[in-house]
Amino acid sequence: MIEAKVRWRILGDEQVERIHAAAMRVLSETGCEVAHARGVEVLRKAGAQVTGTRVRIGEDLVTEALKRAPKEIVLGDGDGRPAMTLGGSRVHFGTGSDCLFVREGGTGTRRKAVLDDVRRFARIAHHLGEIDFVMSLACASDVAPERQYREQFAAMLTETTKPIVFTVVDPAELDPILEMSIEAQGGAAAHRKAPHLVLYAEPVSPLAHVETSVEKLLFCAEKRVPVVYAPGSMGGGTAPVTGAGSVVQSVAEILSGLVIHQFAVPGAAFVFGGAIGPFDMRTSVNVLCAPFGATWTAALVEMGKHYGLPTWSLAGCSDSKVVDAQAAIDAALMILPAALSGANLVHDVGYLESGMTSSPEMLVISAEIIRVVARMTAGLDTSDDALAVEAIGRVGPGGHFLTDEHTLRRFRDERFDGGLLDYRNVAAWEKAGAKTMLDRATEHVTELLAKDPPPMDAKRRRRVLDILRR
Repeated sequence: MIEAKVRWRILGDEQVERIHAAAMRVLSETGCEVAHARGVEVLRKAGAQVTGTRVRIGEDLVTEALKRAPKEIVLGDGDGRPAMTLGGSRVHFGTGSDCLFVREGGTGTRRKAVLDDVRRFARIAHHLGEIDFVMSLACASDVAPERQYREQFAAMLTETTKPIVFTVVDPAELDPILEMSIEAQGGAAAHRKAPHLVLYAEPVSPLAHVETSVEKLLFCAEKRVPVVYAPGSMGGGTAPVTGAGSVVQSVAEILSGLVIHQFAVPGAAFVFGGAIGPFDMRTSVNVLCAPFGATWTAALVEMGKHYGLPTWSLAGCSDSKVVDAQAAIDAALMILPAALSGANLVHDVGYLESGMTSSPEMLVISAEIIRVVARMTAGLDTSDDALAVEAIGRVGPGGHFLTDEHTLRRFRDERFDGGLLDYRNVAAWEKAGAKTMLDRATEHVTELLAKDPPPMDAKRRRRVLDILRR
């Protein structure tokens, strides 16, 4: 977890108010489509203007929904203990989900993802201290589609105790997944206190809440499962081509989902955020890591903070096809602004190819970048001891600090361990095998996979597997 003392602000106060006012106009004048009978009825009873499936929502309903939504969310680990508190500027990084392909060795074979990849990625993520929560990072092509997401969830449960953010296509998979999570935590009481799972769901841009999306929202509200409701809009494709326009539309989509959620069950846990990237008119690719896309997404995080809600973002990913210099550049230029924005849940660590492919090497290299960014954003200690006036006086002009007691007492705290980064001179580097960053990352992946998964109580494991088989 990073709690950055250095902050980056994209929007001024006036800009925040202008974006909010524009989003309120969109909701009250254009409105949104809600293709779910009960969702429409919830909005009608709340006082929205309903014409068929088109719903127009006034600012008063948004204001009331924001009052009802919790400002912090506590997530638990697989043993039922509190693990993370979402809110404020506490930044937690996690993997992404559902990549169709896996790139072995960073630059080697690209192949279809299978269920065992979900296990492998969860184990790597569990043993990386910089990764706070886990998503599947692979879409298991060797599992029947109607069981795919419950199988992936069970695979993650067996390899990590960290909180899990999960996805489903069919809402029918929500019940068994929730049952497994409750059993793994040791019962419903632990789930009520600090749920172990968060659902990632999406509206369909522009401005459509399809039946399955609303079904997921209502399930999470009723079962007290925290939900991220995050549009993945493409500027110029499914959202306006301008950054401000894309942010306005995303705010409208998220807040209309919040109104459904909070008027169904007041006080249910909701996370605000999304991913906004430009649609490349030359290639028809949704560019995940465009620099201005990171700015747009950070602006969306600021809007969430303006509303006082826990926030969601993305980083640690790349549009590169392999783990190369571009992959590291993309990851770094996404991780730093995500940390500086204070987003609470930051996913997609380990993505390549605009989210189509995942890579274990990309995951561990991005974790290393997160470690560096944590140090960079920690601020500067200006206590009397850190200012070192007495040490400067003892050494005086022309001296050195190598043997001063201040150095001996503090150098371990001030030193930065290179980890995967290599700070040696060339002779020492060559003597150690002249390994590249990718070489070192591949070795680290092997080391992490050799570690045992966290133990799960035998009775709980049996119950989880019984639910899965049923």
